[in-house]
Amino acid sequence: MIQFVIGATAGYVLGTKAGRKRFEQIKKGYSAAVNSPAAKSAVNATRKAVADRLDPQPRMKEVKNLKRTDDSQVLEPDQD
Repeated sequence: MIQFVIGATAGYVLGTKAGRKRFEQIKKGYSAAVNSPAAKSAVNATRKAVADRLDPQPRMKEVKNLKRTDDSQVLEPDQD
């Protein structure tokens, strides 16, 4: 899906005569969409869903006592 959006955007930018200003607008919109908390949450949920379908018994566990500023998870091997 992302590849299609990138391709469509590149085609539009290269095919139009709008120039640099329009390119910067598109680039800014793309950055805002990709870096939004909603997009990151959707990507993480999708990755987790795919991982659970591939291996419903994960061999990694979340380390709970680490403070992360970007809300990411740190995993370590499960010793069970």
